[in-house]
Amino acid sequence: MKKQNNRFRNGNNNNCYTLNYKFDSVSCAGKISGTALDLIRRYNDLAKEAQSCGDYVEMEIYRQYAEHYRKIVTEINERRQARQENQLRSEEQSQAEEADAAKAEEAAEPDNSAENKVPVPEAAPAPNGYVETLPASEPAKAFHVVEIKEPEVAPVVAEKPKKVYRRRTPAAPKTAEA
Repeated sequence: MKKQNNRFRNGNNNNCYTLNYKFDSVSCAGKISGTALDLIRRYNDLAKEAQSCGDYVEMEIYRQYAEHYRKIVTEINERRQARQENQLRSEEQSQAEEADAAKAEEAAEPDNSAENKVPVPEAAPAPNGYVETLPASEPAKAFHVVEIKEPEVAPVVAEKPKKVYRRRTPAAPKTAEA
């Protein structure tokens, strides 16, 4: 039995190619190497050339080669999109599980916070009608805004530097040396 050089010809094409994979394509035009996108472009160019020469059989052969590599690129893109969707779903599931775990922790803890909170004495009701509260163990803190003014300094007037003009000396004429 002859050993196959292409490691992906065993019929199992699952997740074997990427867009950067180099193919070796052997056709009636000879051996052509490159990525699937390169081969599509090359076979389409060969098909156009064959059509311009009036050889419609060869044109159809090149179109079929191009279609084969177009299907490979489509499969690669579909796998990539499915992998991204699966990754997004798993991220959403993990976030939902974290949120459920946080809700379960909150439900497990007894809610004594209403007894420990007192209204802040200087707090004005917020626009939505709620009043901020702090635990009884922490006293309310008042904040005062202090303005800091910069000292006035007399502006410093800098003198303009004097421009120095230099005279250009003409270059010595070049003489032809023989």
